Amino acid sequence: MLIAFLVLILAPFCMGLLPAMAMPGEGSRGEENAREGKAGKRRTPVYICPFAVYLAGLLLALAVFQIYAVPVILLKVWGFPLIVKGYTLFLILGSAAGLAVGYPVLRGFAERAKRILSDKRRPCAKNCLYWIVAAGLVLFQIYMAYTRAFFDGDDAYYVAQSVIAQQSDVLYRMLPYTGLSTSLDIRHALAPLPIWEAYVARMTGIHPAIIAHSVLPLVLIPATYLLYFRIGAKLFRGDGKKTALFLILVSLLQIFGNTSIYTNATFFLMRTWQGKSLLCNLVLLSEVWILLNLWEERQDGGGKGGQAGWWLVLCAGHTTAALCTTMGAFLAGLLVAVTGLVWAVRERRPALLFPLAACCIPCMVYLVLFAALG
Repeated sequence: MLIAFLVLILAPFCMGLLPAMAMPGEGSRGEENAREGKAGKRRTPVYICPFAVYLAGLLLALAVFQIYAVPVILLKVWGFPLIVKGYTLFLILGSAAGLAVGYPVLRGFAERAKRILSDKRRPCAKNCLYWIVAAGLVLFQIYMAYTRAFFDGDDAYYVAQSVIAQQSDVLYRMLPYTGLSTSLDIRHALAPLPIWEAYVARMTGIHPAIIAHSVLPLVLIPATYLLYFRIGAKLFRGDGKKTALFLILVSLLQIFGNTSIYTNATFFLMRTWQGKSLLCNLVLLSEVWILLNLWEERQDGGGKGGQAGWWLVLCAGHTTAALCTTMGAFLAGLLVAVTGLVWAVRERRPALLFPLAACCIPCMVYLVLFAALG
């Protein structure tokens, strides 16, 4: 479980420090403390929401896996050990780079924590009640997802592929239904989320089925609600009461959304570990969050620079969409294309389409690969 924490929580958070300093809208630059010594010897602390840092890092970590794993899958039949070694090295180097570059963000965390602890004002009891209810509903969903084992027929393919990779090192050259050898399954090979789950299983020593059904819901469900929290804070301009009510409403829709096997809520709580669920509930939602921040900063005049972090995370989101499912590359590109068209027409600035189109290049690469090799 300690290794699972390092791989799923700590490493993504450290990698999220890389784009954090260029993510306006998720924090503010603090004032340099006059007692810190001579100017220039210490960098100015920057406060960025730690949840935003983790979410950005999670997208980056998944995108790195997609970029590295797909060539290995296409070229090496028994390439899983190479994926394990190479991706672990990427996580270590990315985490170290994040800690080195994001030092001002870490200082910003420390200063903000000191201010919160020294604040003597009493919080509003009604707002606290709303937040307690919101947190309780989220914890209830996590508890139910962890303690109830939901049967799903797709596990016979996706979880079985994770087991095959973890136990035999073979990548998409065995039929999970029979165990017989087969040619490369290109449709699934270009969306290797089960191989990422096998990587987590190999690193932790936990069986891939347990990783999928028990461990990943503990990470992906809170991560999705962190996205809802950041979106709510953006939509309601930081109003804590409205944001808490927004989370309560979303939680109720998810809890009582199992009206069929195809609803978003059913995938979210009962098939959390599958690529289709991850795409709809985390990746596309993260792109809404990113586009809201890009839109707001453009409106506030912050679009002339300093947004590189958001553009990087948007590219990572597109790459992660391809990791989830081959259709994800098309859907993520379609979402940005429609949003960009509305954005450009509304602001009468066709030039906005060019950076958005550039962010769709990862989607195009995997779609072209699928067309060429499929």
